[in-house]
Amino acid sequence: MPDLTAVCVEELDAQMAQLLPRRETLCELGCVNVANVIGVNIALGVNAATIGSSATAAAQQYLSGTQ
Repeated sequence: MPDLTAVCVEELDAQMAQLLPRRETLCELGCVNVANVIGVNIALGVNAATIGSSATAAAQQYLSGTQ
């Protein structure tokens, strides 16, 4: 298990942040970025209707994206 240490407010106030520069993209379709995203969710549950039965379930998710 990792060793977790507390962070005080003074340490947070001392942190500096910087905005990232704007990312240039190829200009197609009127300079609108379009991405194809496909998502599939599959779930299956089984419960035998007997005294003392147990329920089992499984679920999976698949995501694919192209741009």
